[in-house]
Amino acid sequence: MSSTQKTLIKLFVVLLLSGSALFLPDLLNTADKTLINPIQARVVALFIFAALMWILEVIPIWTTSVAVIALTLFATSNQSLTFLKEERFKMDDVYKVVDNVVTAETCNKAHAKFIEAPDEKNPGQKIMVSPLEQLKADIKGKLTKKGQLTNDDIYMIVSSSCMNYADKCAKEAKKLGEKEQKTAAEETLIADYKATADELHAAANGFNNADNRKAIKDIKIVNLTQQKSIFATFADPIILLFLGGFFLADAATKYRLDVNLARVLLKPFGTNPKYVLLGLMSVTAVFSMFMSNTATAAMMLALLTPVLALFKPEDRGRAAFALCIPIGANVGGIGTPIGTPPNAIALKFMQDIGLDVSFGKWMAFGIPFVIIMLIVAWFLLIKMFPISQKSLDLSKELKGEFLKTPKAFIVYITFIVTILMWVIPKEYHGLDSNSVAIIPIAVFSITGVITKKDLKAMSWDVLWLVAGGFALGVALSETNLAKDMINAIPFGEWDSMLLLIGASCICLFMATFMSHTATAALLVPILGGVASAMLSAGSMDGAGAVALLVTVAFASSLGMALPISTPPNAMAYATGHIEQKGMAISGTILCILGLIMTIAMMLMLGAAGFFG
Repeated sequence: MSSTQKTLIKLFVVLLLSGSALFLPDLLNTADKTLINPIQARVVALFIFAALMWILEVIPIWTTSVAVIALTLFATSNQSLTFLKEERFKMDDVYKVVDNVVTAETCNKAHAKFIEAPDEKNPGQKIMVSPLEQLKADIKGKLTKKGQLTNDDIYMIVSSSCMNYADKCAKEAKKLGEKEQKTAAEETLIADYKATADELHAAANGFNNADNRKAIKDIKIVNLTQQKSIFATFADPIILLFLGGFFLADAATKYRLDVNLARVLLKPFGTNPKYVLLGLMSVTAVFSMFMSNTATAAMMLALLTPVLALFKPEDRGRAAFALCIPIGANVGGIGTPIGTPPNAIALKFMQDIGLDVSFGKWMAFGIPFVIIMLIVAWFLLIKMFPISQKSLDLSKELKGEFLKTPKAFIVYITFIVTILMWVIPKEYHGLDSNSVAIIPIAVFSITGVITKKDLKAMSWDVLWLVAGGFALGVALSETNLAKDMINAIPFGEWDSMLLLIGASCICLFMATFMSHTATAALLVPILGGVASAMLSAGSMDGAGAVALLVTVAFASSLGMALPISTPPNAMAYATGHIEQKGMAISGTILCILGLIMTIAMMLMLGAAGFFG
């Protein structure tokens, strides 16, 4: 069977399974209860589509994200295709409630029977309508303009519109009453205005009685995603945070800051192979905190290639050196919010539900975790793969000096300033981490450090992949699917610790077999909604919500047991110095230990009040 045939079979399976979700309204809804509406069914279909496409990799994973964004826009938004549009609510149901409370006689009492109003069917022209019709038109206009609508919103709009109409009558009565000389007709009109105001005030309060509130609550609402929200995923502040990291990484590579730093950082580790191993892993981790894990692994493996040739064929230490690079790259990315996309995705959803975790605060717990994991990994590698080589001198492979050109100094200074401003709390300089990311983008663009050619070569696919995850979050939130799912499950009665362990284990399992970013993009939006619901229910505090999302982000990066788990693993495996069995054993041990350490660390930080 050809690769094209396999791809077509995979695509057929994806479309069949995701398309079946479109029939959920017919299967789940009953005459007296609507569990899911057609728009929400489309969002479920999108989730299934994204998950299967990311797992099976029918097309590159970033293109799946683009497809998700496009489908969200075309099938679930307020600007969707005409034949896919859904009626958000039935206006006649709203009018029935209005008619129960406000009568034409009440509205007409203080006015002529008909008043002039715009003609909806013929813009620019006016027709004569009754005051009650004008009131209904006002209510319809407000309901239509509101992006996200709830039954409480309907109550507020119909009652406030009625109240506004009453206030308008009261003002007219006051205005006429201020005249020194009034005709008998004006005196009558003043009385009518006052009577109408009183009656409409009473009518507005009438919306609050049990029958009318129930009638409003029973109005079925279909919320749509908003076009602006979907497009905003491409320019979310977290996307710009990542882009700032790309600018720093590309500038560092272009002006050899990475290689020179590697030479300086590796020098203290001497020539003992065991300590050189620790040094390589540590330097890889440091670079991975600010550069793409894949780019870091590619650079370090390139530096390591001639070194590996020095080992004798029977020396198992070659596997330790080849494995230390992907381990350092995968673990190191955990240390900062820009180190790996799952971190950025988790940070965005924490910000969305009002949890304040700054760049510096993330590093305060992320870097100690990385240090401990590196030490554990180092001990594991030297035990599993004993090194026979007596000495290794990397200085021969890392020759060169720091460049001293004006642009090189611009890179050095900007790198230092940006990192310091990320680490220092915003209270001291006023900028959050997303705004600080603009500094390298602006400085390197203006000074020509990063050119148009460099810009084209950046990892835009990663940004679009992340944006696809954000779009799924928008769809979950704005269609109220997350809220309805969460309300249907008694999360308030759940044990937050069991949820934390269960979610992190599921995430780790998924991240072992599929893209780390895709895993986080699927799970974090759902768990962000769960955390928000449990916060509201009082079954979880802010520290617990942070722990849940951070643990899932960490678990996404810890999935590194197989060559397919992450690009650094694949590149290291491709060197031919590693057996899959060795990678699986070491990776599984580190996965499990890392997850246990993460959960323990989050519990300790929460108990100590670290997250406020």
